[in-house]
Amino acid sequence: MAGDLLLEIGTEELPWGAVQDGRRQLAENAAELLARERLNHGDIVIYSTPRRLTLLVRELDDRQEDISTEVRGPSHEASYDAEGNPTKAAEGFARSRGLRVEDLEIRKTGKGEFVFAVVREEGKPAVEVLPGMLEELIGSLSFRKSMRWGSGEFRFARPVRWLVALHGNDVIDISLEGLRAGRISRGHRFLSPGKVEIAGTGTYLEALKANCVLADEEERREAILAGTADVVSGRGMRAVPAADTLEEVVDLVEYPHVVVGSFDERFLGLPREVLETAMQEHQRYFPVEDEDGGLAAAFLVVHNGDPAQEEVIRRGNERVLRARLEDASFFYTEDMRLSLEERLQDLKDVVWQAKLGSMYDKCQRLRELCAGICRGARLDPEVEEMAERAALLCKSDLITAMVVEFPSLQGVMGRIYAMEAGEKVGTAAAIEEHYRPRFSGDTRPETTAGTVLSLAEKADNLAGCFGAGLAPTGSEDPYALRRQAQAVMPILVDACMHLDFALVLEEAASRLGFSDPRGVAEEVVEFCRQRWRQMLMSEGFEYDLVAAVMPTAPYDPYDARLRLEAMARARSQGTLQKAYTGFERCYNLSRKMEEARLDEGLLLEDAEKNLYSKLVWAQQPFRDHLDSDEHDAALGMLLELAPDVDRFFETIFVMGDDERLRDNRLALLSEVAGLFLEFADFSQVVTE
Repeated sequence: MAGDLLLEIGTEELPWGAVQDGRRQLAENAAELLARERLNHGDIVIYSTPRRLTLLVRELDDRQEDISTEVRGPSHEASYDAEGNPTKAAEGFARSRGLRVEDLEIRKTGKGEFVFAVVREEGKPAVEVLPGMLEELIGSLSFRKSMRWGSGEFRFARPVRWLVALHGNDVIDISLEGLRAGRISRGHRFLSPGKVEIAGTGTYLEALKANCVLADEEERREAILAGTADVVSGRGMRAVPAADTLEEVVDLVEYPHVVVGSFDERFLGLPREVLETAMQEHQRYFPVEDEDGGLAAAFLVVHNGDPAQEEVIRRGNERVLRARLEDASFFYTEDMRLSLEERLQDLKDVVWQAKLGSMYDKCQRLRELCAGICRGARLDPEVEEMAERAALLCKSDLITAMVVEFPSLQGVMGRIYAMEAGEKVGTAAAIEEHYRPRFSGDTRPETTAGTVLSLAEKADNLAGCFGAGLAPTGSEDPYALRRQAQAVMPILVDACMHLDFALVLEEAASRLGFSDPRGVAEEVVEFCRQRWRQMLMSEGFEYDLVAAVMPTAPYDPYDARLRLEAMARARSQGTLQKAYTGFERCYNLSRKMEEARLDEGLLLEDAEKNLYSKLVWAQQPFRDHLDSDEHDAALGMLLELAPDVDRFFETIFVMGDDERLRDNRLALLSEVAGLFLEFADFSQVVTE
């Protein structure tokens, strides 16, 4: 009979990251071990709090699956003599598999008749398998930071204090560092500090809830959101927690309760970003907005303590936040004494990377790269001016007191201080945007100047690190080069900007002083190409179409994306096949041909004259469409050639005896195929 499996690992308070890592690993590793042990089961559910990681496997079979293993042995001739008696070869093979000779089976295969041993292994009861498997599962969990305790050698994120292991209502006998599993869990450390008996797997959540523990992560999240809505109801306010702060708070409490605190309104004179960062990053408080959408002089605390002590909790957190905001106010006032430009010289003492110079050097390179990007993309002089100015100032906020205290505000404070100093809005925005995207799912630059500076920053980082031998290896990527490489194409697509990014990389490598800037650029181009290929396929584009546009991608990522989208639309409409068929017939015959010049006077047949005429007619409009980003229309011009290509092959024998006519016809086909290849590498396209 199937029954649920429950494993609870009770610990001292786990950091938020350890809860996240443990929850993921517990699900993945349990699935692998259950499959290995041939234990069929239903859903795998993970519960967690700061003091426990819990695995629930629904409908776990009470015994392993039986298995049969077939092993081929010697040939029939080698296994039996002329009288049909088994030979020593057969006897030895049977003995090696724990079988009698009589149990061997004779089967025909493609290579003749052989003897086979069919070894049947009966599954063991789950009660015999689970103890060792669960102990292995606990030992398989690894954390970025782990510890030992007592005299043992076992490592975990925090000391393990109890274990619950049940299959249905029965205890599973496992042990760890002197602890023996049972059915005794623990309630809330303060609100219900006693032992909690888990009668069976079906009563786990209810037993803990009765002792002030919400083990279900989703239930805690709902309780927090309901609590925040409740405490601000009727006050003309609403909570605005950042998504990552909410997720962290969910895993910092077992029985959440929400309290409203307040701070002195004079602190509202600080930039909103500073207030929100001080509340959320340092204290995990939720900011609150007033009815007009402005930040209110209030905050929400989600605590894990005794609700009866609400006033004490409120006063304590108000005192802590007041100290944080006093510091922030002091930092802001001090930072305003010097402009970003006045801090520029101090960047000479800030090393970006030991092999790549100072932040001052980097700013100078970024300014030059921005100028090159603006010229290459044919942008307005005003954009170039703002981008160059932003490049010069974009790292100065790194040495302000505010960013030293709150590193996540780099770029943000640069924008704020630039605006305070009277810089143009576009310049200030570019200072903040040049870091984007900072993480997966982050927004990309919204201004043109910000786009230019962001691309310059990424080109300098990529070329610098690759040229200095700091390319990512395995899972190590300390400079986040993979993320930056992957961001280039989406940034250019968002901005509708045509740019030879390979040329930008070469310029960046040259300004860094590398002896072979082109070689560095080519290495980075291949690195980017791999990231872009993977990104486009993850969006749903088919691999052959991605491969078709990828050769041109580094030289104009935006244009490559437009070509890919046009080909995908043509395939969905059923027209790409027609274009490919015309290309394939021309390409296959002409691809091995040495360079030959087409002579119009040698086109004798109507079919070849018509194909040439259509080719000449299509070339200029085709290229004009590409120059105007009208890729569907350009692809349509190629489709116009298809009927003439078909008629050509229906009436013309290309590989005739007359060498001049043969070469001329091959030259014509080569020019037709060449026009297709100007759009994409159609040889990569796969057809049904």
